[in-house]
Amino acid sequence: MAEQKMTTKFPKQSIIYLLLCLSGVFIFLLVGILPNSRTIAELSSKTTDAQLRLEEQQALSPFQKPLQNKSEKKESELLPLPAKGILEQAKINTLPMTFSTAARMSGMSLVSAIPNLNALTGDAQFLSVNVFLRGDFINLRKFLIQLGGIPYVKQIEEIAIQQKPDTKEFRLKIWVAVG
Repeated sequence: MAEQKMTTKFPKQSIIYLLLCLSGVFIFLLVGILPNSRTIAELSSKTTDAQLRLEEQQALSPFQKPLQNKSEKKESELLPLPAKGILEQAKINTLPMTFSTAARMSGMSLVSAIPNLNALTGDAQFLSVNVFLRGDFINLRKFLIQLGGIPYVKQIEEIAIQQKPDTKEFRLKIWVAVG
């Protein structure tokens, strides 16, 4: 017997159908699956970022409430601006008590408040008072605000600050309107 070559011929139409189906699968991969896998990767990274932000917010949430309360407790932003007046000469002896009260309200301690009575010669309109305080620098601000609320305080001429081991000392020269 003669050897018969095994040749199989595929019908031309079957090859065309096979190529069409393979190209359809290839187009489906390119159009459908690859863009979706990129979108999934982007969404995964966004999800990871969102989880990190959520963990950060949960870690910082115990600090949020106290800080929010502290920011809402703002002190009055309006400075006291009373109508300017004068201190009667008969009430000059109340100056140390007035400055002591202002110092106490601001959290400082008044060491001394000494009026310069030598400046009251003739018809003097202003009296200088040397005030010595002890306390913190933040409380000095509060003291100055308290001074702004005293109607007969004309101006502050001088402020000297001296650092001590345990506190700060403040020396102020304040001019008071007298009449």
